[in-house]
Amino acid sequence: MTDKSRQRAAVRAAASRKIMRSGLPLLIGAACVWLLRDRLEGLDFHAVADVVRTTSALQWIAAAAATALSFWAIGTYDMVMHRHLRTGVDPKVARITGAGSIALAQVLGLGMVTGALARWRMLSGARPGMAAAVTGAVALSFMAAWAPIAVLMAAVFPGASLPLWMTLATAVATISVAGLAFFRPTLQVGRFTLRLPSLRALAAIAMLTMLDVVAAAAALYVLLPPDVTISFAVLLPVFALALGAGLFSSTPGGAGPFELTLLALLPMVAEAPLLGAVLAWRVIYYAVPALLALIPLAVPFKVADSTPARSAATTKALSRAPRAECGVARQNGAEVLDTCTGEAMVVETGQTLTLLFDPMSGKPQGVVPALTAAARDRMLVPVIYKCSARLASEAKRAGWWVLRVADDAVIDPAAFCTEGAEFRQLRRKLRQAEKAGVTVEREELGPDLISELVRIDAAWVIEHRGARGFSMGQFCPKYMDAQQIFVARQGGEAIAFITLHQTDRDLALDLMRHGCTLPDGTMHLLVARAIEAARDAKRRRLTLAAMPARPCRESRLATRLRDRIASGSGGAGLTRFKESFGIRRQPLYMAAPDPVTMALAVADIARVIRRPQG
Repeated sequence: MTDKSRQRAAVRAAASRKIMRSGLPLLIGAACVWLLRDRLEGLDFHAVADVVRTTSALQWIAAAAATALSFWAIGTYDMVMHRHLRTGVDPKVARITGAGSIALAQVLGLGMVTGALARWRMLSGARPGMAAAVTGAVALSFMAAWAPIAVLMAAVFPGASLPLWMTLATAVATISVAGLAFFRPTLQVGRFTLRLPSLRALAAIAMLTMLDVVAAAAALYVLLPPDVTISFAVLLPVFALALGAGLFSSTPGGAGPFELTLLALLPMVAEAPLLGAVLAWRVIYYAVPALLALIPLAVPFKVADSTPARSAATTKALSRAPRAECGVARQNGAEVLDTCTGEAMVVETGQTLTLLFDPMSGKPQGVVPALTAAARDRMLVPVIYKCSARLASEAKRAGWWVLRVADDAVIDPAAFCTEGAEFRQLRRKLRQAEKAGVTVEREELGPDLISELVRIDAAWVIEHRGARGFSMGQFCPKYMDAQQIFVARQGGEAIAFITLHQTDRDLALDLMRHGCTLPDGTMHLLVARAIEAARDAKRRRLTLAAMPARPCRESRLATRLRDRIASGSGGAGLTRFKESFGIRRQPLYMAAPDPVTMALAVADIARVIRRPQG
């Protein structure tokens, strides 16, 4: 086959697919009419029209109110998706354009295409890709939420029943989606990265979908003639199933599959009154919103393309940070949060917007409301992690739940010495390392040193089954280039190293790496030399990073949560190692709005610490 023939074949195939996509809804509608032929045979269409004509003003008003509530839920649903996708579109604009685009899409059919085009038109200045992403996210998440809600309604209410296997399969699928959103919030699909909605967003999606379905069913229910005596409890599950059938068909307004499902599952209702009510419902629920949607279609909202981008603000703020440990922001994707009284460092996990440590500038006042608002805008829960008592007190005054999760191991380099009985173990470790011929020097990062450190890190990762992240650094030459590096050598060969975050006045221990075989006391000698160098440079503070907090009187839940976090800070051996340097414990706290949020945050932060790439 020649190139020209192949091109013609490709064009014909594309045209065929387009025809199939456009014609499929019509074929589905025609098939539904054929299936309804027995129920529609002898149908008095005048009686159907009479139902619409005799609908009272009170019925129209009640249906309009229910429709307004349904479309408020639909618009808020769009707002949730805009927040999840970080589009930066104003919530009010998101609600109006979301409700308008869906109103047009459900009348025109082919919802994915017409919905995306309507959103793109209504959001002047937005990229087509953004409109398509929002449309796809809304459609997929709505169907994912509709399924368990429809099954739940069928199980609870008497109007419809589903096979047990379908109920169980839907329950398993729903739990699996929630589990996937928590344990694997980011999925890699080929070259694309897909970020799943947070549990907070999923809960909002479920509630809004439930409200939408109930309100839409109520709009139909109030339009039924007085002589139709079915209860709302009977109609609701049937309506939910009919709505899903219409959505899956992609026919305009779900016409055909929707009526087929209603008539099939409501055999006790006469055809004429039911179809008359459906016709009236289509006027108030489909035609009127579609006409109103023409307003934002004709006069679109002007929005800026605000795809999130990392700015230089983080780097600039780090240069002013009073705490050297904030240097981990160079690796963990942290952003700067404007608290109105200063700047703080926040990191997104799958479920939380976590403020790490204390504000990098300004006062703690204003941190809690700023963090709460920022987390709400991203459909995440707000959390403060590893903060000082000062910020913890501010959170407590705001009504938050506060938990002591760790202790910072702080050293005053100017006062450090190894004399005295309390340093007997440290002196013994240092002598053992020196006797084994271990030497420690601060070294600058270069190609030769990088190759040595890569080898050591690889051995350490294998021995410890991976490296942790989030508030702890991971090996990366570019990341380490801004740190102090101390290397231990034996016979000229590098056998271990440590790195420290640095500011003008502060140092913080970050990476600690060593090979599989190591002379006793090597890591002690590395830290001791770093402390001595800090003393010579007149540094005021050096921290050996967090360690498990000392047990204290607290509730059983608080104890379990603290122990869960402590397990990620190292065991008894690491505690003894840090205490051998005569450290001063500085309590570190975690704060969240309530115990439920705290438990969710502890689990999510523990997950991202252990699986920083997941």
